[in-house]
Amino acid sequence: MPANNSVIEPELWPVLPPGVSLYATRILAKGDLTPDAVRRMEGAMDRAVEELAATGVDVILLADMVTSFIMEPGWNTHRTQAVAQHTGVACASAWSAMRDALTALGASRIALGTPYPAAIHALAPPFFAQEGLHLSGHATLDILAMRDVPEVRAERLQGFVRAIAREGAQALVLLATDLPSFGSITLLERELGIPVLSSNLVLLWKALRLAGNTTRLPGLGTLLAAH
Repeated sequence: MPANNSVIEPELWPVLPPGVSLYATRILAKGDLTPDAVRRMEGAMDRAVEELAATGVDVILLADMVTSFIMEPGWNTHRTQAVAQHTGVACASAWSAMRDALTALGASRIALGTPYPAAIHALAPPFFAQEGLHLSGHATLDILAMRDVPEVRAERLQGFVRAIAREGAQALVLLATDLPSFGSITLLERELGIPVLSSNLVLLWKALRLAGNTTRLPGLGTLLAAH
């Protein structure tokens, strides 16, 4: 995970099923969220994977979504396959987990929200379109400094989500593994009437399923309660 991320571990630890543990290795990311910063971070991933694999884990997650928009086309497939082949451990990225979650829900038309700076957010809609997904609407919180994203309060996130155009959407997607979301998902699903998927939510779901754990987790929305 990016070193600035202070959200994913506190969100996942309290909801892990019995017998499941989480271990994290960080790769340096600091300052403003720019393409150059993301590429530098991605360059440190090999070391992080080696250190994490030494723990004896069953699944490795590449817990950063924005990398998918910055790196070359096909990066997700190449990276996850390379990690799995090198370590002998199942691997998923934030994007592959989101893709599989949307497939499980049968959702091809989505509403999209991100905290990214406007220039980075602009890369997301074309990426989703290339993957065969249709956007009913999208919006960003336009946060430049990486360390500011974990400070987004639930009230701000909920108000932001309510304002995203979502006519005809089959799911609402929230990106960024450093955006706090777990405390808002059930409330938003009840208000919007559609599944709400965050990066951390789909990573948790995908990791459990790759590990052969089919535990249903109530209180975290449709995906973990029913799939």
